[in-house]
Amino acid sequence: MSTAVYELLLRHPDLITANTLIVGAESDLPATWQALLKNSGAQLLTWDWLTAQAHRPLAEPQVRFAIPQSGDFSGKQVILLWPKAKQQAQALIQLMATQVSECWIVGANDAGGKSIGKACAALSDSAEKTDSARHCTLWQLQLKTVTEFNWLKLAQSFNCQQHAFMTLPGVFNHGKLDTGTALLLEHVPAPAHGKLLDLGCGSGVIGLSMKAAEPALDITLADIDAFAIRSSQLNSARLNLPATILASDGLSNLEGKFDYLFSNPPFHLGKGTDYEFARRLFSEARQHLTRDGQMWIVANRHLPYEDWAAEQFRQVEIMVQDKGFKLLCVQNG
Repeated sequence: MSTAVYELLLRHPDLITANTLIVGAESDLPATWQALLKNSGAQLLTWDWLTAQAHRPLAEPQVRFAIPQSGDFSGKQVILLWPKAKQQAQALIQLMATQVSECWIVGANDAGGKSIGKACAALSDSAEKTDSARHCTLWQLQLKTVTEFNWLKLAQSFNCQQHAFMTLPGVFNHGKLDTGTALLLEHVPAPAHGKLLDLGCGSGVIGLSMKAAEPALDITLADIDAFAIRSSQLNSARLNLPATILASDGLSNLEGKFDYLFSNPPFHLGKGTDYEFARRLFSEARQHLTRDGQMWIVANRHLPYEDWAAEQFRQVEIMVQDKGFKLLCVQNG
């Protein structure tokens, strides 16, 4: 994470007013950012649970965790924090253009910030680069009018075990079944019963596939991303597979114990690598597993997950290695 996008905005306090809506996901905040937000009365709308929690001292409606909708932008001065998923960014601009004719966009240069004008050429009448600092760029766009927008029209689908799953823009591996998850589902049969957690669920494909095979399972799907949560909710409803679906940063917002924990932990952070999620997962999982509970983790082969797991658990076994991935089974024994 980086405070840089906020630090660039701090150079332009005139943009942060009671009429400003900041849209985006960035949870690392500089010390003076929250004070500016609070004093100005500006609002923040984020689909990222971490960003919402980082702004926790500010209550709703000033900070909201949700998927943006067209009504959110009416009459607002909008500032978009450029997402790392280009398709999601372009969709958000189309959504904004149903209500406003102008927006500001700030993005890290190594995440496409320098080329925002080019990326938005088909969506804007003009794009002006207004500032550059802290390895970020600030743009002002005049938007082409969009008459209608529907997130579902941008959904993509894929098949898994005779079921169709859909994803909204920005969800991991949008519209495709990733290789690691496919490996897990190929080699791990669904448990016959018990409580199962799909952590970092994305579209919910692991948990819902298990539920489809064994309807007696009690499944929980958790993710930090509102687009993932909504994708999981839609898949649960479409497939008639009941599930508890909620936002959580790792295990922090989950209560009780599970017999099975499945996860394909994220480790990419922009262009870098972030191991915090996996390290916290291995450190905290014992508190959320039953006495004989199992944790199944799929990961890129080069990641040292079995070493970290062995620091906390008695039994750690690499069950399969294939196609650049490995499948771990972790339990207390």
